[in-house]
Amino acid sequence: MEALKVRIKSSSKKKYKIKGKEIDFELLEAKVRTVLFQEQFDRTAQAAKSSGLSKITKKEIDTIINEVRKGA
Repeated sequence: MEALKVRIKSSSKKKYKIKGKEIDFELLEAKVRTVLFQEQFDRTAQAAKSSGLSKITKKEIDTIINEVRKGA
C-alpha cells in the first residue's frame, strides 16, 4: 500500500466527518459518496416539494407510468 499526502480544509474534514490525520482511501471515498448522495437527495426532495410532486400518491405515480408506457 502506498501513502498519499492530501491537504484538506478543516471545514471539509468536519463536513465529511474525518477524524485524525490518516484515513484509508476506501473510507474517504465512502464518506465523500455519502455526503454527495445526501446533498443530491436534499436537492431532489426540495425540487419535488417546490413543484408539488412530493404530495403525489403511489396510485398517481402508477397511473402516470402506465400512461407513459402506453405511449412508448
